[in-house]
Amino acid sequence: MLDEVRRRQSRGADVVVAAYQVHDDAAESLGGLDVIHATRELPQIRDLDVAAVLARNPEVACIDDLMGLDSDGRPRIESVPRLLEAGIVVLATLHLLSVRGAAGAIAGFLGEQPPEPLLGDEIFDLIDELEYVDITPDDLLSRIRMHTILTPAQLAIGMQRELRPAVLTMLRETALRVTADHADRKLSSYLPSTESPLEFRGRIVLWLAVVTVRTRRLGDQEKGTLGSYASLAHQLGGEFVRLEGRNIGRTLVRYIRDVKATEVVLGRRRHSRRLPWDTTSEIIGGLSGVDVHILRSGQPHADQAITAS
Repeated sequence: MLDEVRRRQSRGADVVVAAYQVHDDAAESLGGLDVIHATRELPQIRDLDVAAVLARNPEVACIDDLMGLDSDGRPRIESVPRLLEAGIVVLATLHLLSVRGAAGAIAGFLGEQPPEPLLGDEIFDLIDELEYVDITPDDLLSRIRMHTILTPAQLAIGMQRELRPAVLTMLRETALRVTADHADRKLSSYLPSTESPLEFRGRIVLWLAVVTVRTRRLGDQEKGTLGSYASLAHQLGGEFVRLEGRNIGRTLVRYIRDVKATEVVLGRRRHSRRLPWDTTSEIIGGLSGVDVHILRSGQPHADQAITAS
Protein backbone atom coordinates (compact mmCIF):
# COMPACT_ATOMS: atom_id res chain seq x y z
CA MET A 1 0.00 0.00 0.00
CA LEU A 2 2.83 2.41 0.82
CA ASP A 3 4.38 1.69 -2.57
CA GLU A 4 1.10 2.75 -4.18
CA VAL A 5 1.04 5.90 -2.03
CA ARG A 6 4.53 6.82 -3.25
CA ARG A 7 3.58 6.07 -6.86
CA ARG A 8 0.59 8.42 -6.68
CA GLN A 9 2.59 11.04 -4.85
CA SER A 10 5.27 10.96 -7.55
CA ARG A 11 2.57 11.75 -10.11
CA GLY A 12 1.46 14.85 -8.22
CA ALA A 13 -1.46 13.49 -6.20
CA ASP A 14 -2.10 14.98 -2.76
CA VAL A 15 -1.88 11.86 -0.56
CA VAL A 16 -1.81 11.53 3.23
CA VAL A 17 -1.26 8.49 5.43
CA ALA A 18 -4.25 8.56 7.77
CA ALA A 19 -3.83 5.29 9.71
CA TYR A 20 -1.07 2.71 9.75
CA GLN A 21 0.74 -0.04 11.59
CA VAL A 22 4.35 -0.81 10.70
CA HIS A 23 6.69 -3.40 12.18
CA ASP A 24 9.98 -1.75 11.20
CA ASP A 25 11.17 1.73 12.09
CA ALA A 26 8.20 4.03 11.39
CA ALA A 27 10.34 7.00 10.30
CA GLU A 28 12.06 4.79 7.72
CA SER A 29 8.89 3.05 6.49
CA LEU A 30 6.98 6.34 6.15
CA GLY A 31 9.88 8.51 5.07
CA GLY A 32 8.92 11.21 2.56
CA LEU A 33 5.18 10.73 3.11
CA ASP A 34 2.65 13.15 4.53
CA VAL A 35 1.32 11.59 7.75
CA ILE A 36 -1.64 12.85 9.75
CA HIS A 37 -0.51 14.06 13.21
CA ALA A 38 3.13 13.63 12.20
CA THR A 39 5.69 14.04 14.98
CA ARG A 40 9.47 13.93 15.04
CA GLU A 41 9.36 10.35 16.33
CA LEU A 42 6.56 8.51 14.61
CA PRO A 43 4.87 5.71 16.57
CA GLN A 44 4.55 2.27 15.00
CA ILE A 45 0.74 2.50 15.18
CA ARG A 46 -1.48 5.45 14.28
CA ASP A 47 -5.27 5.22 14.65
CA LEU A 48 -7.61 6.95 12.22
CA ASP A 49 -8.66 10.49 13.14
CA VAL A 50 -11.51 11.17 10.73
CA ALA A 51 -11.94 14.81 11.74
CA ALA A 52 -8.27 15.51 11.08
CA VAL A 53 -8.41 13.86 7.66
CA LEU A 54 -11.52 15.84 6.69
CA ALA A 55 -9.85 19.06 7.86
CA ARG A 56 -6.75 18.24 5.82
CA ASN A 57 -8.98 17.38 2.80
CA PRO A 58 -6.45 15.44 0.68
CA GLU A 59 -7.13 13.85 -2.67
CA VAL A 60 -6.24 10.39 -1.33
CA ALA A 61 -6.29 9.02 2.23
CA CYS A 62 -4.26 5.92 3.02
CA ILE A 63 -5.83 3.70 5.73
CA ASP A 64 -4.14 0.52 6.90
CA ASP A 65 -6.52 -2.27 8.01
CA LEU A 66 -10.10 -1.17 7.41
CA MET A 67 -11.29 -3.21 10.39
CA GLY A 68 -8.81 -1.55 12.76
CA LEU A 69 -10.08 1.06 15.22
CA ASP A 70 -10.33 4.81 14.76
CA SER A 71 -9.54 7.35 17.46
CA ASP A 72 -13.05 6.89 18.91
CA GLY A 73 -12.70 3.11 19.19
CA ARG A 74 -14.94 2.29 16.21
CA PRO A 75 -14.05 0.18 13.16
CA ARG A 76 -12.42 2.38 10.52
CA ILE A 77 -14.73 1.04 7.83
CA GLU A 78 -17.59 3.02 9.40
CA SER A 79 -15.80 6.29 8.59
CA VAL A 80 -15.15 5.46 4.93
CA PRO A 81 -18.55 6.77 3.68
CA ARG A 82 -17.82 10.20 5.23
CA LEU A 83 -14.47 10.37 3.46
CA LEU A 84 -15.98 9.31 0.14
CA GLU A 85 -18.78 11.87 0.44
CA ALA A 86 -16.09 14.52 0.91
CA GLY A 87 -14.56 13.51 -2.41
CA ILE A 88 -11.55 11.77 -0.86
CA VAL A 89 -10.28 8.60 -2.52
CA VAL A 90 -9.69 5.88 0.09
CA LEU A 91 -6.71 3.61 -0.42
CA ALA A 92 -6.86 0.85 2.20
CA THR A 93 -5.81 -2.65 3.17
CA LEU A 94 -8.16 -5.38 4.32
CA HIS A 95 -7.37 -8.77 5.79
CA LEU A 96 -9.37 -11.59 4.21
CA LEU A 97 -10.33 -12.92 7.66
CA SER A 98 -12.20 -9.67 8.26
CA VAL A 99 -14.75 -10.73 5.61
CA ARG A 100 -17.59 -12.96 6.79
CA GLY A 101 -17.50 -15.53 3.98
CA ALA A 102 -13.80 -16.29 4.24
CA ALA A 103 -13.74 -16.06 8.04
CA GLY A 104 -16.66 -18.47 8.29
CA ALA A 105 -14.98 -21.01 6.00
CA ILE A 106 -11.75 -20.92 7.99
CA ALA A 107 -13.61 -21.01 11.30
CA GLY A 108 -15.42 -24.13 10.13
CA PHE A 109 -12.08 -25.69 9.29
CA LEU A 110 -10.73 -24.77 12.75
CA GLY A 111 -13.94 -25.73 14.56
CA GLU A 112 -14.59 -22.33 16.13
CA GLN A 113 -16.66 -19.23 15.49
CA PRO A 114 -14.97 -16.22 13.81
CA PRO A 115 -14.56 -13.15 16.03
CA GLU A 116 -16.87 -10.21 15.38
CA PRO A 117 -17.19 -7.64 13.91
CA LEU A 118 -17.00 -8.94 10.36
CA LEU A 119 -17.71 -7.31 7.00
CA GLY A 120 -20.30 -8.80 4.68
CA ASP A 121 -19.05 -10.17 1.36
CA GLU A 122 -20.93 -7.37 -0.39
CA ILE A 123 -18.08 -5.04 0.60
CA PHE A 124 -16.29 -6.18 -2.58
CA ASP A 125 -19.11 -4.71 -4.70
CA LEU A 126 -18.25 -1.25 -3.32
CA ILE A 127 -14.55 -1.44 -4.18
CA ASP A 128 -13.48 0.15 -7.47
CA GLU A 129 -10.04 -1.49 -7.62
CA LEU A 130 -8.91 -4.60 -5.78
CA GLU A 131 -5.29 -5.72 -5.66
CA TYR A 132 -4.33 -9.07 -4.19
CA VAL A 133 -0.94 -9.12 -2.43
CA ASP A 134 0.31 -12.68 -2.75
CA ILE A 135 2.76 -14.35 -0.41
CA THR A 136 3.40 -18.06 0.04
CA PRO A 137 2.82 -19.63 3.47
CA ASP A 138 6.56 -20.29 3.90
CA ASP A 139 7.49 -16.69 3.02
CA LEU A 140 4.81 -15.35 5.35
CA LEU A 141 6.04 -17.38 8.30
CA SER A 142 9.62 -16.35 7.54
CA ARG A 143 8.59 -12.69 7.47
CA ILE A 144 6.72 -13.03 10.77
CA ARG A 145 9.80 -14.50 12.45
CA MET A 146 12.25 -12.06 10.86
CA HIS A 147 10.33 -8.93 11.84
CA THR A 148 9.17 -10.27 15.23
CA ILE A 149 5.58 -9.41 14.30
CA LEU A 150 4.37 -11.91 16.90
CA THR A 151 5.83 -12.87 20.24
CA PRO A 152 7.09 -16.46 20.53
CA ALA A 153 3.97 -17.37 22.52
CA GLN A 154 1.64 -15.80 19.93
CA LEU A 155 3.48 -17.55 17.11
CA ALA A 156 3.23 -20.91 18.88
CA ILE A 157 -0.54 -20.48 19.28
CA GLY A 158 -0.91 -19.26 15.68
CA MET A 159 0.95 -22.29 14.33
CA GLN A 160 -1.76 -24.45 15.86
CA ARG A 161 -4.55 -22.34 14.38
CA GLU A 162 -4.67 -19.77 11.55
CA LEU A 163 -0.95 -19.99 10.75
CA ARG A 164 -1.06 -23.69 9.99
CA PRO A 165 0.22 -24.26 6.42
CA ALA A 166 -3.06 -25.92 5.40
CA VAL A 167 -5.06 -22.92 6.64
CA LEU A 168 -2.72 -20.42 4.98
CA THR A 169 -3.00 -22.32 1.71
CA MET A 170 -6.79 -22.24 1.97
CA LEU A 171 -6.70 -18.49 2.63
CA ARG A 172 -4.43 -17.95 -0.35
CA GLU A 173 -6.76 -19.86 -2.66
CA THR A 174 -9.78 -17.99 -1.29
CA ALA A 175 -8.07 -14.64 -1.86
CA LEU A 176 -7.30 -15.58 -5.47
CA ARG A 177 -10.91 -16.61 -6.04
CA VAL A 178 -12.28 -13.41 -4.47
CA THR A 179 -9.97 -11.31 -6.63
CA ALA A 180 -10.97 -13.20 -9.78
CA ASP A 181 -14.68 -12.80 -8.94
CA HIS A 182 -14.22 -9.06 -8.43
CA ALA A 183 -12.33 -8.66 -11.71
CA ASP A 184 -15.00 -10.71 -13.46
CA ARG A 185 -17.80 -8.44 -12.22
CA LYS A 186 -15.91 -5.29 -13.15
CA LEU A 187 -15.12 -6.62 -16.62
CA SER A 188 -18.77 -7.53 -17.17
CA SER A 189 -19.84 -4.01 -16.24
CA TYR A 190 -17.33 -2.39 -18.63
CA LEU A 191 -17.96 -4.52 -21.70
CA PRO A 192 -21.17 -4.47 -23.75
CA SER A 193 -23.43 -7.48 -23.52
CA THR A 194 -22.70 -9.96 -26.30
CA GLU A 195 -23.76 -13.43 -27.28
CA SER A 196 -20.24 -14.73 -26.66
CA PRO A 197 -19.38 -15.50 -23.03
CA LEU A 198 -16.69 -13.52 -21.28
CA GLU A 199 -13.43 -15.44 -21.13
CA PHE A 200 -11.71 -13.51 -18.31
CA ARG A 201 -12.21 -16.45 -15.94
CA GLY A 202 -13.66 -19.79 -16.87
CA ARG A 203 -17.19 -20.63 -15.75
CA ILE A 204 -18.33 -24.22 -15.87
CA VAL A 205 -21.97 -25.31 -15.89
CA LEU A 206 -22.16 -28.91 -14.66
CA TRP A 207 -25.40 -30.82 -14.98
CA LEU A 208 -25.78 -33.85 -12.77
CA ALA A 209 -29.53 -34.44 -12.92
CA VAL A 210 -30.27 -31.27 -10.96
CA VAL A 211 -31.44 -29.06 -13.83
CA THR A 212 -34.98 -29.45 -15.00
CA VAL A 213 -36.80 -27.79 -17.86
CA ARG A 214 -40.55 -27.69 -17.37
CA THR A 215 -42.38 -27.92 -20.67
CA ARG A 216 -45.83 -28.53 -19.18
CA ARG A 217 -47.76 -28.50 -15.90
CA LEU A 218 -46.39 -31.07 -13.46
CA GLY A 219 -48.34 -33.66 -11.55
CA ASP A 220 -48.08 -34.20 -7.80
CA GLN A 221 -45.72 -37.17 -8.20
CA GLU A 222 -43.43 -35.21 -10.53
CA LYS A 223 -43.40 -32.27 -8.12
CA GLY A 224 -42.39 -34.61 -5.33
CA THR A 225 -39.57 -36.02 -7.44
CA LEU A 226 -38.27 -32.54 -8.25
CA GLY A 227 -38.47 -31.65 -4.58
CA SER A 228 -36.24 -34.58 -3.70
CA TYR A 229 -33.77 -33.53 -6.41
CA ALA A 230 -33.71 -29.97 -5.00
CA SER A 231 -33.14 -31.25 -1.47
CA LEU A 232 -30.27 -33.47 -2.60
CA ALA A 233 -28.65 -30.64 -4.56
CA HIS A 234 -28.75 -28.32 -1.53
CA GLN A 235 -27.36 -31.05 0.75
CA LEU A 236 -24.39 -31.40 -1.61
CA GLY A 237 -23.82 -27.65 -1.60
CA GLY A 238 -25.05 -27.23 -5.17
CA GLU A 239 -27.73 -25.14 -6.80
CA PHE A 240 -31.02 -26.50 -8.10
CA VAL A 241 -32.17 -24.59 -11.18
CA ARG A 242 -35.69 -24.88 -12.52
CA LEU A 243 -36.20 -23.54 -16.04
CA GLU A 244 -39.37 -23.18 -18.10
CA GLY A 245 -39.64 -23.46 -21.86
CA ARG A 246 -41.24 -25.39 -24.69
CA ASN A 247 -37.95 -26.72 -26.04
CA ILE A 248 -35.46 -28.30 -23.62
CA GLY A 249 -32.35 -27.74 -25.72
CA ARG A 250 -33.05 -24.12 -26.57
CA THR A 251 -34.03 -23.36 -22.98
CA LEU A 252 -30.75 -24.79 -21.68
CA VAL A 253 -28.77 -22.88 -24.31
CA ARG A 254 -30.45 -19.63 -23.23
CA TYR A 255 -29.62 -20.34 -19.58
CA ILE A 256 -25.97 -21.10 -20.39
CA ARG A 257 -25.76 -17.79 -22.26
CA ASP A 258 -27.36 -15.89 -19.39
CA VAL A 259 -24.82 -17.15 -16.83
CA LYS A 260 -21.96 -16.53 -19.30
CA ALA A 261 -20.62 -20.06 -18.93
CA THR A 262 -17.49 -20.93 -20.88
CA GLU A 263 -17.67 -24.70 -20.34
CA VAL A 264 -20.56 -27.14 -20.00
CA VAL A 265 -20.41 -30.74 -18.78
CA LEU A 266 -23.28 -32.99 -19.89
CA GLY A 267 -24.16 -36.58 -19.27
CA ARG A 268 -26.02 -38.32 -22.09
CA ARG A 269 -28.20 -41.32 -22.57
CA ARG A 270 -27.02 -44.53 -24.17
CA HIS A 271 -27.20 -43.86 -27.91
CA SER A 272 -25.18 -45.71 -30.48
CA ARG A 273 -24.63 -42.41 -32.23
CA ARG A 274 -25.50 -38.75 -31.82
CA LEU A 275 -28.83 -37.90 -33.39
CA PRO A 276 -29.31 -34.48 -34.97
CA TRP A 277 -32.57 -33.93 -33.10
CA ASP A 278 -31.63 -35.03 -29.56
CA THR A 279 -31.13 -32.53 -26.71
CA THR A 280 -27.35 -32.94 -26.51
CA SER A 281 -26.92 -32.27 -30.22
CA GLU A 282 -29.21 -29.25 -30.01
CA ILE A 283 -27.15 -27.80 -27.14
CA ILE A 284 -23.88 -28.34 -29.01
CA GLY A 285 -25.31 -26.75 -32.13
CA GLY A 286 -26.61 -23.73 -30.21
CA LEU A 287 -23.42 -22.92 -28.34
CA SER A 288 -20.63 -21.27 -30.28
CA GLY A 289 -17.63 -20.25 -28.22
CA VAL A 290 -18.53 -22.62 -25.38
CA ASP A 291 -16.72 -25.89 -24.70
CA VAL A 292 -19.19 -28.75 -24.26
CA HIS A 293 -17.88 -31.90 -22.55
CA ILE A 294 -19.87 -35.12 -22.96
CA LEU A 295 -19.59 -37.79 -20.29
CA ARG A 296 -20.01 -41.38 -21.41
CA SER A 297 -22.59 -43.46 -19.60
CA GLY A 298 -20.15 -46.38 -19.20
CA GLN A 299 -16.50 -47.32 -19.52
CA PRO A 300 -15.14 -46.94 -23.08
CA HIS A 301 -13.56 -49.84 -24.87
CA ALA A 302 -9.78 -50.04 -25.02
CA ASP A 303 -9.72 -48.78 -28.61
CA GLN A 304 -12.06 -45.84 -27.87
CA ALA A 305 -11.10 -42.41 -26.60
CA ILE A 306 -13.26 -40.14 -24.49
CA THR A 307 -13.93 -37.06 -26.58
CA ALA A 308 -15.14 -33.57 -25.87
CA SER A 309 -16.88 -31.34 -28.35
